[in-house]
Amino acid sequence: MRKVFFVFTVLMFVSVLAQFYFATFGAFERPAPALGAEGGAITPHVLNGTMVLPILSILTTIVAAVAKAGGRLILLSITPLLLIVVQLFVIFELAGMMGATMDKTTTGSLVVLGFHALDGVAILWASVVLMKKARDLSKAAAPAPQAAVA
Repeated sequence: MRKVFFVFTVLMFVSVLAQFYFATFGAFERPAPALGAEGGAITPHVLNGTMVLPILSILTTIVAAVAKAGGRLILLSITPLLLIVVQLFVIFELAGMMGATMDKTTTGSLVVLGFHALDGVAILWASVVLMKKARDLSKAAAPAPQAAVA
């Protein structure tokens, strides 16, 4: 089960890397679509960040618990979801309170929205650390090779 846990951490890491790629892909679309327009190149970033990563984080946490990975790794498995919640319900809300709307931003809201990227880096850090620790855990659980009995 610990190898399955490792596989889930790799999937989450790949999804986080894809998230950075999707952000850049959407940011450089020209001409820039209207904010909120359907079919914009930023859509994969939004879908991956609000659906795929949270589901992977929940599933990885469940697998970590079943694999008896320990409290710290279980907590680290749910960390990406917690950081996504911070983005959606703290950072974006604070930016709105600072004057950000779908049509305009203010200097204050841009300062707050800058934390969206820093939060993303924290998610990347959590996924890298989790993947490394899950790899170590899966290797430690592997049985030692047996000598052939003659």
